[in-house]
Amino acid sequence: MINAERLQSRAGHLPQARTLFRVIGRQRVVLTCVILGLCLATLAACAPIPAEDPNLVVEQTTAAVEVENDLPPGVVPLERVNGSIVSQGTEGDEAGAGESAVSAVLTVRRPRANIRSGPSIDFPVVARAVEGDTFTTTGRTADGWWRVCCFDNEDEGEVETPQTAWMSQIVVTPDEAAEALPSLIPLFPQDLAASWDVHYECGSRRCAVNECAAVSRTEIHNDRDLRWLAINRIVTWEESCGEDSTWPHQIDRIEGTERYPNSTGLFFFNYWLGPRPGIANALFHLESGEEIEVWCSDEQIAEVAEESGWTTVYNGLTCHDVRTGMLVSMQYTKRWFFTGEFEGDQYDRAYFGDFEVYKVKLDQTNALLAIVNARAAE
Repeated sequence: MINAERLQSRAGHLPQARTLFRVIGRQRVVLTCVILGLCLATLAACAPIPAEDPNLVVEQTTAAVEVENDLPPGVVPLERVNGSIVSQGTEGDEAGAGESAVSAVLTVRRPRANIRSGPSIDFPVVARAVEGDTFTTTGRTADGWWRVCCFDNEDEGEVETPQTAWMSQIVVTPDEAAEALPSLIPLFPQDLAASWDVHYECGSRRCAVNECAAVSRTEIHNDRDLRWLAINRIVTWEESCGEDSTWPHQIDRIEGTERYPNSTGLFFFNYWLGPRPGIANALFHLESGEEIEVWCSDEQIAEVAEESGWTTVYNGLTCHDVRTGMLVSMQYTKRWFFTGEFEGDQYDRAYFGDFEVYKVKLDQTNALLAIVNARAAE
């Protein structure tokens, strides 16, 4: 039987402080060791906290390993009553940025019309239109600004996702279908607050710590930008079992989406997907007793090519509130595989049993979520 410790020793300090993902685009992902702030000379050493880098991205791959596919903490399969479920996300509520089930057409009626990044003249102009141009809209604010989609935009070298824009009711004429469009309101309060419980487990006799708990909470960083709400997500580990960290986010005040959604490269750490990320398929139980209608992703798998023949495989899934797209629960398992020669023997993705588990669960928030039966109780 192979001596796993001797093989690991030969491999050296496998989990380096910064491990590069494969290059497939214009962004890069690194993992930063945070448990006790160091990397051991053995496998289970680094807590899986990603650091942002704008040059590379993760390529989703399939790992040939059998893993558990349990739902994240606090999540149970969706149980339907009389074939349906009642939530706050009912017809007539504000639509999401990606929704187009109901739309209308706007026709520019002025010789020139400005298209702005937000719903007021205080927002910068991102494009211009001329009389007769048409645009698809999915809703209007109470102040008379129509949301139109979509415009590609680049900001300081960072590639953003296609963004919606806004046109004043003064410069356009809507068609008859516009009467059925929803009234648009911000998804999140201006003082958005949320906290998540974080739990880390290490399954190896070489672990620096076997378990570690933390709290991840939001803090408003800058609320002066009219469009983007800048917040920090601060992770604080209990009893100094890990290294505290701060992760910046910018959220569109109306759309509820992140400005740079792929900054980490790992799907597991996308905290804000925007409204209606998918069809509800599970319920999330808050400690307060409320049940939230959520969409849980399919199984997500990512591979990391390490040094000396090692491969790190991440396997897990996330669950998001269907109204706001905010992350409510997530978990993944991290394993290491060896391919190569050792003491005259060849190995192909050999697994020696070491693993890490990372779990995140929403504790509380002042955001309005898709609470089940909330309308029925009114």
